[in-house]
Amino acid sequence: MSTRMSVRSRRTSAWMLAGLTALLLAACGGGGDDGPPIADVEFPVAAGVSTYVLSAHQYDLKGTLDGVEFTMHYTYTPEGPAVFEGQPASAALQAMTLSAAGMSEQTTVRAYFNASPYRPLGSTDLTDGGYAVFSLVADLPARARVGDAGPFGTERDYADASKTQLLGTADVSWSLEADTATTALFCINVAYAAAPDVSGSECYRVDAAGQVLGMVIKVQVLGKTLVLR
Repeated sequence: MSTRMSVRSRRTSAWMLAGLTALLLAACGGGGDDGPPIADVEFPVAAGVSTYVLSAHQYDLKGTLDGVEFTMHYTYTPEGPAVFEGQPASAALQAMTLSAAGMSEQTTVRAYFNASPYRPLGSTDLTDGGYAVFSLVADLPARARVGDAGPFGTERDYADASKTQLLGTADVSWSLEADTATTALFCINVAYAAAPDVSGSECYRVDAAGQVLGMVIKVQVLGKTLVLR
C-alpha cells in the first residue's frame, strides 16, 4: 500500500483502524447503520472484556462502501506473561489482513495489557517497528446500559521503541451501542488529535451475560463511514 495515514494509532486493539483508514482513503469514501434498540439491560462490561482478552479469537469481516467491497481477516492469540515499559503484563499477538479494490495491507502487532481489570499498556508493531504507549484515564465500568459512554485513556504513538519520534496522539473512549433485541455493541472509540475528520471504533457484539459473539469495525474518514461486520 502506498497510501498511509500521517498519524497512526497502534493502541492495544485499535491499531487496526489505521490500516482500514489507509484502504478507505485509497479505494473510495459511505454510511453505516445502527441496529434496533435493546431493552433497558445492564451488560457486564469489565468482566466480559477481561475474559475476552485471555482467549483466542478469529474473525472474517466484510463491508461494502460506494460499490467497493472491503474484507478483513483478523486473529487474536494470547501469548501469556510479558513485560512492557518495566511493568508486568500479559501479551497477545494480533494479525490483520485488509483487502479492497485489488489492494491489501497486512499488519501484526504485539499488544500488552493487564487483564483484570483490563488496562491496555501499549503495543509494538512487528510490521514496521512502531511503538505505542497507552495512558489510562478511567477504568471500564463494571456494568453499563445502551447509551452509556465514558473516557478510557490516551495513546502516544512513536516511530519505534526509542520514543524519540512522536508520530501523534489519540483520545480513546468507550461506549455501549444498540445492536439487536438481545445484544449490544461494546465499542472502543479512537479520535486522532491531529486529524479531527478521522476516527474509528472497534466494537464487540455482547449479550447480557457478557459473552462476545462477534466483532464490528467502523471507520469514519472525511464524512464517510465504512462498517465491517
